[in-house]
Amino acid sequence: MNTPQHPKTRGFTLLELLIAIALLGILLTVAVPSFLNAIQNSRVTTQANDLVTAFQLARSEALKRKVPVSICAADTSAATPTCGSDWTEGWMVIVDDSGVGGANATYADFDDDVIRLWQGTAGDTTIGGANANDFVRYLPNGQIDIAVGAAAPTYQMRIPDCTGPNQRNIEVSRTGRANVERVECS
Repeated sequence: MNTPQHPKTRGFTLLELLIAIALLGILLTVAVPSFLNAIQNSRVTTQANDLVTAFQLARSEALKRKVPVSICAADTSAATPTCGSDWTEGWMVIVDDSGVGGANATYADFDDDVIRLWQGTAGDTTIGGANANDFVRYLPNGQIDIAVGAAAPTYQMRIPDCTGPNQRNIEVSRTGRANVERVECS
């Protein structure tokens, strides 16, 4: 007579499952902070590159149009964006044919032509700094309109709970070139 064969049972034992869950917990504990750091770094890099692009556009438009062109913090609370004082709301590049420069520099006229508007920063990113002006005016020769002896504008871009080298400093030289530097969070 033939005895019935029992099929081999497949699966995990309770002990194997507990070990796998413990290993997964350890891996997540190590991986999640690194992943969050990568996300922070990527976000601030993208936003800093957008701001540098705006400075480059303003400079190239001033050279091309042979008129002053400004980049300013955008006030988007009204139906038509105007120059404001909070860079986190966004920024815009405008043809600024009204400006008085140097030591008497004033905001650009609100009636000037908007070349391009950027939306505000995401994730509570802050933009500030000791020399972070509300606007930068480019002259038709591509240089920035700045008083003699004044420091060139530097914008510090950082995200909340910034750790490590995840802050960006954007410096606009007197010649109008914008450079980004990755620095330790302050």
